[in-house]
Amino acid sequence: MKLTRPVHVTPGAAHLTPEVLRLLDTWLPGQRWYPVPADGVTHEPWLTVTFGGVADVVVALLRLAGPGLAAGDESLVIQVPLVLTPTAEPEQDTAGTEAAGLIGTVTTASGTVTVHDGGVHPAAWHAYLSAALPGACQEADCAELRDARRIAGEQSNTSVVLPGLPHTAGQGGMLKILRTVALGPHPDVVIPEALTRAGWDGVPRFLGAVPLPDPAGDTPLAHLAVLSELVHDATDGFELACAHAGRDEDFGERAAELGAVVAHLHTTLRDALGPGPALEPAGFMGVLRRRAAEAFADVPDLAPHRAGVTALYDAVSARLAAVGEAAGGLVRLQPVHGDLHLGQALYSPDGWKVLDFEGEPQRPVAERTAPDLPLRDVAGMLRSLDYAGAVGRATDPHWVSHAQLAFLEGYRQGSDTPDDALDVATAELMLRALTVDKALYEVVYEFRHRPAWMHIPLAAVERVLRA
Repeated sequence: MKLTRPVHVTPGAAHLTPEVLRLLDTWLPGQRWYPVPADGVTHEPWLTVTFGGVADVVVALLRLAGPGLAAGDESLVIQVPLVLTPTAEPEQDTAGTEAAGLIGTVTTASGTVTVHDGGVHPAAWHAYLSAALPGACQEADCAELRDARRIAGEQSNTSVVLPGLPHTAGQGGMLKILRTVALGPHPDVVIPEALTRAGWDGVPRFLGAVPLPDPAGDTPLAHLAVLSELVHDATDGFELACAHAGRDEDFGERAAELGAVVAHLHTTLRDALGPGPALEPAGFMGVLRRRAAEAFADVPDLAPHRAGVTALYDAVSARLAAVGEAAGGLVRLQPVHGDLHLGQALYSPDGWKVLDFEGEPQRPVAERTAPDLPLRDVAGMLRSLDYAGAVGRATDPHWVSHAQLAFLEGYRQGSDTPDDALDVATAELMLRALTVDKALYEVVYEFRHRPAWMHIPLAAVERVLRA
């Protein structure tokens, strides 16, 4: 069997001239996946990656530095794949516009270089694919890249559909280039790989990944990309729910099916990756209280709900203390999705598939990948169904509640409840608290990015506190 392409790592800005770096400084802040406001931010070259046997493709790993950003090993790192080709003039496509992914041209000591965004360039796709999958795409014009296309609109990463990719489960792949690189094994590699190995078919089959080698050990320093099977004839879960809402068409059956899939996901994750530590009530509630305090500080409109949130969290703390005394505190955490919503699920003729296991992108990496309560994912899906009803403009006042109850019933019926699970009353109370926690997170996000949508989670906070 042919080996994957070797990935070479060089410290600093090797292969990247100062002229190219200055061009990136101007171009990067305008990209949808750029993770922070650009004011005062600089880009410091950390590592440069090249692929053996693939010319012209260079990947820059840049640390973001500036006010409020962590430094050193805690720095926010972005991945910028580039295709660098010597040229005399900017390239033009047949329509007369600048070629896809063209960032610009620069004049260096060795001549003029055309710089392309590798995220939308077939040469870079070839490099990633040949590094991820043994024997795949050995030539730049390989059949695996035939009809390949980037998915438009994705923000945090860059995904490429590969209809011509053959694999053991069929044909078609999805290459996801991780634009923000976190140190350590990436959850969107570790979890799908474990689920695929366990034989669970509720996730697109894991096919491979591109690790960033660590010279000091065998564990990858990070991951650059992940490759999975393509889910054919699939519909985005949020779009599907919004379409149902817009027609006031019942979504209960689909929601119940999704609830059962999420329950099976939690069971398989627990079996495949093992249970986590026992729930530590003071620490768990401390995180919820800290998040709430930050939300109240950020969004003045939340002020009327401060007392209600405090009272709910006090009730949860008291309940957990009582449960701990009665059961010895044996409620265990476990691996979860961490950012589950309808947009992280695809509906196909084969049923629901769950994807994107990165966790909430605005949370610290250690926090969003830590073991948690499965109820965190349940709360996320309840909130997403509420958004679907609002965005889809359902006129039936019961559309959202019916879909939510159907999801909960599907989840209940599909659950393989461990012996140390929370009792029903405590679980219901904690689900309310986690739903409020998610809604507070959404209020802050909408306040910063989509003020016209802020009423959706704000109304949810009020509604859950009234329950």
